[in-house]
Amino acid sequence: MWIAPSRHPKIRYWTVEHWKILTFTTENDWKTAIEIFEDRINYRYLEAIYTLQENDNNYYDQNSQRRFGFSMMALDCLLIETLAQFYAGIPESPKGRGKNREFYSSFLCQASFALKKDFDTLDKANLFYDTIRCGILHQAETKKSSTIWFYESSKPNLPFEPTPDGKGLKIYWSNFHQLVKDEFTTYCKCLKDDNPIGYRTSFKSKMDSICQV
Repeated sequence: MWIAPSRHPKIRYWTVEHWKILTFTTENDWKTAIEIFEDRINYRYLEAIYTLQENDNNYYDQNSQRRFGFSMMALDCLLIETLAQFYAGIPESPKGRGKNREFYSSFLCQASFALKKDFDTLDKANLFYDTIRCGILHQAETKKSSTIWFYESSKPNLPFEPTPDGKGLKIYWSNFHQLVKDEFTTYCKCLKDDNPIGYRTSFKSKMDSICQV
């Protein structure tokens, strides 16, 4: 079973066998394990989003119109949930809307590294879960007053802000995606440094479930 395309020219795809032979008794094994994870996330999510973003920018230069913010947000929502599962070391998110909402929202505002700086209240995290994450993944639309924009020129670094009625979020997808990338980068650095202790154990548990070990 393929896990992900590989960055190494002599290894076209990382497979379950590459994972199974790791003993995790040396730093070299951990280095390989983290490379497998990085390649999986890059090829499944980040490079796809990069391609959409480049295409979107080119189309905007020619037609003054944005097209792919919605698709990029869908991938970011999936990536956030994937990272939450890795941090917790679980095979899948808790089932049931209430349990899943608690899991996803608590990751945003408590367990994350970079995301919690902007998701500084549970209300913001719940709004994102209800109106962005669930709206996009279940109804293929944002819900209530939530909307997706490119960015706010008067606030060039803002990833999102509450809507005037308080019932949604205005997402600036370019900045929001940068925030998600920062989360991924910080997590990978944490795994490489084995700090804080415990993240490697959870990481291995999640990868073991993916590889059906």
